[in-house]
Amino acid sequence: MNIERNDLDALNAELSISIAPSDYAERVESAIKKYRKSAQIPGFRPGHVPASLVKQRFGKSILAEEINQVIQDNLYKYISENKIEILGSPIPTGEDDEVGNWDNPGDFKFRYHLGLAPELNIDLNNSLTFDYFKVNVDDTLIDKQAKDLARRYGKMSEPETSGGEDMIIVKFDELDSNGDVKEGGISHQSTVSVEFVTDEITKNKLIGLKIGDEVTVDPRLLSANHEDLGKMLNISHDAVHHLESLFRLTVVEIKRIEPHAVDQELFDKLYGEGEINGVDAFRAKVKGDLENMFAGDSDYLFKREFAKKYTESINPQLPDSFLKKYIALTNEKPVTAEMIEHDYPYYAAQLKWELIEGKIIRQYEVRVAPDDAVAHVKRVLAARYAQYGLPMEDEMLTEFAKKSLAEKEEAKRVYDFLYEEKIMEVVKQNCTLNVKEMSYDDFVHMAQHA
Repeated sequence: MNIERNDLDALNAELSISIAPSDYAERVESAIKKYRKSAQIPGFRPGHVPASLVKQRFGKSILAEEINQVIQDNLYKYISENKIEILGSPIPTGEDDEVGNWDNPGDFKFRYHLGLAPELNIDLNNSLTFDYFKVNVDDTLIDKQAKDLARRYGKMSEPETSGGEDMIIVKFDELDSNGDVKEGGISHQSTVSVEFVTDEITKNKLIGLKIGDEVTVDPRLLSANHEDLGKMLNISHDAVHHLESLFRLTVVEIKRIEPHAVDQELFDKLYGEGEINGVDAFRAKVKGDLENMFAGDSDYLFKREFAKKYTESINPQLPDSFLKKYIALTNEKPVTAEMIEHDYPYYAAQLKWELIEGKIIRQYEVRVAPDDAVAHVKRVLAARYAQYGLPMEDEMLTEFAKKSLAEKEEAKRVYDFLYEEKIMEVVKQNCTLNVKEMSYDDFVHMAQHA
């Protein structure tokens, strides 16, 4: 076998693969023998089908399969040994470029198109300045969090009329165009938290209601997104997109949480006996916890903005034509040229960032060890259990973490997250951060619209 490389330009190359009978004949004969053992052909007992008949009926397909396997094995071996950085997978240039006779096999020649990864020059230094946005944890935020913590240990009551912070259990019935209950329409019982309804007109409709009261609502104004709406009405994601009806909302129950007093008893319940003493220490603890929580959001926003701006500044070039052809060939569902053209800019932007990430990982020797993954999962689990006042022994956390990481998808998610986290640490250490504090509302607006 012989493989020759021809660079078309900096981002595209072709490999010409020449195959002689000595490269595939033995494999084909072995495959035919194996096929004889399992072939089911009328008139012959299993394992006794003549080799000549197998060759006659299946020889060409067996030949094609074995030659293809020979090509794949040697193609990727050549790419690996020659340290060729490719994007996607090699693509055959087409049947017109094939040389060889499948009916009378001898020498064959095939050509494959390669999309090459661009050369990247990564230089993270303090002359590069990036904005880093932080939430200003002020008294308003501290008051709100303190109130939420007090409600967590509050007592449930059932008031006669609903208030602005109550939960109401309601029955939804879909209405027709005349305002009557639609025959065969959607009917489901669910819970609505009045305080989280953002539409003021709809929210006011839900205040002052008693059990048995009915109001007409647009359910889309009761939920934050399509997923929540689907769960609230117990309908599919597709049905949510086609939902236009109004609904009759009937109050079934009203629940109210009476907050716990902000006192030492609450502090002990939240953090352990004697850990936090006095209101001032409690508020300082709340502030610190909020700052830690928002730090993750700041990092996420920073990563998103850095990825966008740094990718634009480097602007790596890609073998666009090759990648569009690769997308068309490898997509699970048929796609049109118009669909590929529409989605390609997003695909290309993500691919460029992945190439930059890979370069930073190699250049700055970023590593995530198994112990890092276990420690991360333990922190997440400990925080989750702590929310419910359930401290966990370190040994048990370690066991849970290892079980979690034994799941392939979960392990990939954790390692991807930790690599991104370490990449951002490299960026922060080498570049200049322009720290900007802003209100929580402004921060949320930026995160949603930037």
